[in-house]
Amino acid sequence: MRKLIFLFLLCIACMLQAQNVIDNPKFKFRSGSIYNITRIERTPDATRLHIHVIFRPHWWVKTGKDTHLEDAITGKKYYITGSENFELEKEVYTPDSGTLDFVLIFPPLPKETKEIHLLESDHDELNTYYISLEKKDAKASLFDKVSGNWMGMDDYYEWAFGIYDSLAVMDNRFYQYEAIRQKGKSMLLTLKDDRGDKVELELTPQKNGLCRIRKDKEPARLYSRDTGSMKAMQVEENESPVFRRDSVYLQGYIAGYDQKLGFTNGLIYVSNDLTREDYPMVVTLQPNGRFECKFEINYPMVSSVVFNNNWLPFYIEPGQTVTMYVDWEAIMARSRARDHYYPYHNLHYMGSTAYIGRALKYVDNLFVFRYEDFSKMQKELTPAQFVERCEPMFRRWSEQADSLVAANRYVGRAARLVRNAAKISQGYKMLDFVMDRNYLARENKDNQILKVKEDSTYYHFLRQMPLNDSLIVADRHFSTFINRLEYMDFARAMGDTAVTKMDVVTYTYPEKSILTYLKKHGAEFTPEQEELRKQHEEKAGTTLERPVEELIAETKIWKELMEKYKDLFEAYKAEHEVANDTEAEDKKPDNELYANGFFEDQRMKVGQLDTIVGYRPFVSQVIPLRSLPYNLKSLDEKYARYLLDKEKELIIHPFLFAEAERLYAKAFPQQNDSTYVLPEGPATEIFRNIIKAHTGKALFIDFWATFCGPCRGGIEHTAGLRQQYKDHPDFQFIYITSDRESPEKTYNEYVEKNLKGEACYRIPQADYNYLRQLFHFNGIPHYEWIEKDGTVLRNSPGTYNLEEFLKKRFGNKD
Repeated sequence: MRKLIFLFLLCIACMLQAQNVIDNPKFKFRSGSIYNITRIERTPDATRLHIHVIFRPHWWVKTGKDTHLEDAITGKKYYITGSENFELEKEVYTPDSGTLDFVLIFPPLPKETKEIHLLESDHDELNTYYISLEKKDAKASLFDKVSGNWMGMDDYYEWAFGIYDSLAVMDNRFYQYEAIRQKGKSMLLTLKDDRGDKVELELTPQKNGLCRIRKDKEPARLYSRDTGSMKAMQVEENESPVFRRDSVYLQGYIAGYDQKLGFTNGLIYVSNDLTREDYPMVVTLQPNGRFECKFEINYPMVSSVVFNNNWLPFYIEPGQTVTMYVDWEAIMARSRARDHYYPYHNLHYMGSTAYIGRALKYVDNLFVFRYEDFSKMQKELTPAQFVERCEPMFRRWSEQADSLVAANRYVGRAARLVRNAAKISQGYKMLDFVMDRNYLARENKDNQILKVKEDSTYYHFLRQMPLNDSLIVADRHFSTFINRLEYMDFARAMGDTAVTKMDVVTYTYPEKSILTYLKKHGAEFTPEQEELRKQHEEKAGTTLERPVEELIAETKIWKELMEKYKDLFEAYKAEHEVANDTEAEDKKPDNELYANGFFEDQRMKVGQLDTIVGYRPFVSQVIPLRSLPYNLKSLDEKYARYLLDKEKELIIHPFLFAEAERLYAKAFPQQNDSTYVLPEGPATEIFRNIIKAHTGKALFIDFWATFCGPCRGGIEHTAGLRQQYKDHPDFQFIYITSDRESPEKTYNEYVEKNLKGEACYRIPQADYNYLRQLFHFNGIPHYEWIEKDGTVLRNSPGTYNLEEFLKKRFGNKD
């Protein structure tokens, strides 16, 4: 009996020796968190990975036969040989719980292998790096116990210290480790910042999970890992002006970052919403996860820093530095949720207005109107029913904002921003609801609900909007909100309110109708637009006295056409440029007409808004300012100045009118240089490397992406031109996109069909970010013209006027 027991125990010992089991293995970082490794079993015959999937219920996951393990040291690959409770190369759907458990089987690994990567070529959700094959240490080191983020406990729970493997953060600055040593139950850290200043920290972990931290000779204080309540410091703010141009500095740290994740920089889509100008900025990202970006702004802003298509919100004011902490695992959890409204967790801010950033991140989760609910209401409710249905929700948003302000003792700017967020979230949804109804009615002709129009009471909500608070520009939805105000037709909102009668002006119809030119070049007209074209044809060259109201009504038609066929308007203007002073004099009536029309259109628009709300609000000055960039380019210099002088009646805020003057100077520079030289730096170097194969040629650069409908439309529209100018000795088409915005398979298929043989470049997203910054564009398509000497044309042609531009430059090429 004793022999049997001995043999049994010996067999057990041999089995344990032959099978090495690691539960919940450590890893350094991963590109997705859907697949979680709960156990690794190593035997002489196989390596078995137990996988626990966490995903949305009834969504599918798929693992292919190219899944493999890779030795982190040697790079040797071990491809999957089988699976249990899971079928490879098949879409497997999650049950109601959203979880799955299965085993992936790989060949046995050498005994000396200590770390592996789990990789799949086609999908990066599975990729997990530096998975340890050693059992976890039973006891964490003292440094591990003091590492991480520590929050103050003086009722505010502000982020005070960040202690990480390669760096530390405090006082809104980064520090490197000069020395790390243990003294009894405390860690002593000697830190040095970028300026060379040194700090001594003593960190003593407590049994209750807190940490006692002493900085230099200051008294030691207790800090917590818990962010606590939403309370923030009550600040009697000595507020700086809302508008002032100054630099800002955003910096931060991504915990769990490595360049193997596939991105090496980020981007902030900076824009001036007062003037519609874009100037995206690249965020540099170091291998240790530290990032930074310096740029200039005109007013406080709520924006996002974008890493790998993850939009991380922040708040910053002119002259400030803000530090962020980003937990990559928390980002992966949000990505796994596949929900735009899923909140960001473990995202911290440091700086003088960090509490405002924290509050605004919090309210993002409060004022949510899901797209699917809103879209359904648009098709099923009349405007009056929509107001009735949503009024309780909108009232709740305002009450929540008031409660947040009271509970956290916010004052001044913080209180205004929180309350504004609730109002503007309501406002742009109210405007969106009616703006899309005409389009939806055309698409759903049998839907009688969509034929019901809003009445004069619908827009009464605007009286509750913070339209006179200049801080409205800082709201994350301001760009959308002001855009809707610009293009909203308030005619029905005016009710029976009398409109002041406007003057009569002398109007001369152009000798050559622009509308006929548009039609000749492929423009498609509505019946109303075609009727206007015929009128201009019949009265070409005649001069009449016309009511301004009538001209304003026409201006709406002109504006629709100008936005749709912007490049054709530019082409018409270029084609009909005058050659002498006499011809210039003949053209003056057109410029004067357009200048007056632009002004009266804006005066009527803001006048209607003023009538609805009962006063002249601040946003009524922003609306005409946002129209200036296009309007100025449509006029010659004299009448652009004429228009700007008239705009003083509408734009009275000193900073806003200074912006108007800057736009004029930008449109008509004193040096009158038609081209400019690219600035030296990494962005220009990237661009030069792309175009160096085409040295000595003028280049039409098209920035595009496969997902972008207008991009594809422009490419297909110019197919004939590409054929006509193929192999031209002095000119070349260039097409540039990014690997992230144009997936390889889709890109290859589109290029094969539409751009075969053309100079096409699909570059890394990090490089494409630099080109966005270099050429100042947030949206695509975007076009640039590069001269033979490498300079950039200030007013580059687009796809619609490219044919005329090329004829003027090179003539016809048969």
